[in-house]
Amino acid sequence: MAARKPAGISPRSQLGFLTPDVLRLLRADFVARVSDMPLTPALHRLLFNVNRCPGCRQVELAEWLEITPVTVGRMIDRLEKQGLVRRESEPGDRRVYRVFIAAEAGPLLAQINAKAEQTRERAFRGMNAGQREALLAALAQMRENLQADPAVDGTGKRRKPNAR
Repeated sequence: MAARKPAGISPRSQLGFLTPDVLRLLRADFVARVSDMPLTPALHRLLFNVNRCPGCRQVELAEWLEITPVTVGRMIDRLEKQGLVRRESEPGDRRVYRVFIAAEAGPLLAQINAKAEQTRERAFRGMNAGQREALLAALAQMRENLQADPAVDGTGKRRKPNAR
């Protein structure tokens, strides 16, 4: 049965509803595909982000995953115990740790990436290469526009005006 489209919503006002729906469905598809793998979906996301940005700081990971730095620290502990990531202290600032993928994570990352590709292919079904590229370019431009807004920080919170 097809999903019902809400009445009275113009295409211009659908963006705020459509994007979280697409994200929720993408995540649900991916979670179903990796359900037989040894990590939780949250740990998959963390591992994927460390792989995407080797040497990132724990605080950056927390921002990207929209969770607290303490929670990220505990998650990294779990991945570290499994030999999937390693922490390295920042020279000159022992409070800062950078996180890297461990060599042992290679086979698991390959599996995760294959499952993610299956989800992407399902999401892009019926779209040609030009449509796919245009969609990704439009989303990247929207992200850039929203990140460049001086009134809003990367977490969506309003920045405090500069005190003078």
